[in-house]
Amino acid sequence: MQLSYVLELLPPTKRKENILLKNVAETQKNREEIVKKLHSGETKLSSAHFKARNLPSAVINQNIREVKSLYKTFKKSDSKKEVPEFKPNQPLCYNNQNYKIDGRYITVPLWTHRTERITFPIKQTPVFRELEYQIIFGAKPGKASLFYKRGGWYFVVTVSFNVEKTTGTNIMGIDIGLRQLAAASVKTPDDKELNRELHTGKEAAYIRKKYRFLRRKLGKTKKIKAIKKISDKEHRWMTDKNHKISRSLVNLAVQEGAGTIVMERLSGIRRRVKSLKRADRNIHSWSFYQLQHFIEYKAHLAGINVVYVDADYTSQICNSCGNLNKSNRKGNLYTCSCGYRTHSDLNAARNIADRYKNKLKQSA
Repeated sequence: MQLSYVLELLPPTKRKENILLKNVAETQKNREEIVKKLHSGETKLSSAHFKARNLPSAVINQNIREVKSLYKTFKKSDSKKEVPEFKPNQPLCYNNQNYKIDGRYITVPLWTHRTERITFPIKQTPVFRELEYQIIFGAKPGKASLFYKRGGWYFVVTVSFNVEKTTGTNIMGIDIGLRQLAAASVKTPDDKELNRELHTGKEAAYIRKKYRFLRRKLGKTKKIKAIKKISDKEHRWMTDKNHKISRSLVNLAVQEGAGTIVMERLSGIRRRVKSLKRADRNIHSWSFYQLQHFIEYKAHLAGINVVYVDADYTSQICNSCGNLNKSNRKGNLYTCSCGYRTHSDLNAARNIADRYKNKLKQSA
């Protein structure tokens, strides 16, 4: 299995940025030279064929591999052009022998007046922490690329790893919502609850309210760029939150021997958040799907199966007696006439897990 991680670099010094820009410009020229040679029938190429190019041999050799693959695909296309064209902003590509990730830094070879290894600090984001986590647990870094986009420098690393399917038989049900961003219950096949976990949505609600106020204030003065900037900031905050929640939930699933994580299909999510303003509905629809995506891919990395079930009435059905009564749920509290009393979202998480278990029994 392979995954790619996009790491954001901290702004480089003027000197380092100038070096990067010169190497990027040389890379475009080098790739154009390579494709011309391939088009003329030369296929056995190495860095020795491009000695005049001011690039590290490691970058040139990787360019040759990348362009060969691209040219092979290009020839199969219906393009009327003789050769593929390369835009000015080309990435600097490396194989796993040419770069180094050490703590908070990456080191790559670049051309100054000769080849030098230059170090750049990495922004400490959830994506970088996730990459560190994967490497610690045996993921092998593969090829990487360094590129410039929208005012920033990024380093993309591909890692590969072997995933062993877990033998766990327990089931984790996860309910996703607003009051609790996620509520999870881990149950055994014979319906005993082993553990639970709740992630409150209070902080997210505060952040949402704060940025909605700022957007409204800036909207009155028509500061469009500023509105986009704070919207991006809100999305980054929520992405960080979703990474932390998903990591915590998957760690709990591993700890409790869960072989399957069950989540609700989010096709009706807009109905569930209909009381919110349109902007908030859009933000939370995106956020819910993103959280599920993070949980799913982290679960797959741990060898845990992920399934989805319809979530109709899971928040209204009593997990103890099966009674369906909308009035049983009042805010965070679920109370049934049978005496069952628990957190509303935890009740929903248990019902989601049971819905999958019942489906298994019916198909057996």
